[in-house]
Amino acid sequence: MFSKKGKKRKTGSSGVLTLLMEGTSVQGELVAEGDIRVDGSVSGRITCKATLIIGREGYVEGEVSTVNMRAAGKFKGNADISGELRLESSASIDGDLTVAALDVEDGAKLNGRVYMKQDGFAEERLQEQGAESRLAEVKG
Repeated sequence: MFSKKGKKRKTGSSGVLTLLMEGTSVQGELVAEGDIRVDGSVSGRITCKATLIIGREGYVEGEVSTVNMRAAGKFKGNADISGELRLESSASIDGDLTVAALDVEDGAKLNGRVYMKQDGFAEERLQEQGAESRLAEVKG
């Protein structure tokens, strides 16, 4: 929807899949070289060097850094997506997102701010987020 025409999108898939089934709950940090599919719940930080998929029954809360993200379930937090974010009609997103490309199906819910990556802009946004986080620590 908001991607630049003629630009090749990052695929991010390595052929390896980490699967968190419905009924599975993870708290803490999750790091994967390949794709991650969440049909259960994750609370914490996810670093995915491929595609993060949040299934229809999936719930992710926290900080996400990934190449691509597809959401059909719920996400609450902040995400830095170097490639494409695709929100399916059942998706519910609450948080701030930094993305290179965005595709939103009718019916998807998105509450928060979306920053589209441009030359130099992403770095400024990440620096700003770091400053906000330090400010919150001082106030807390």
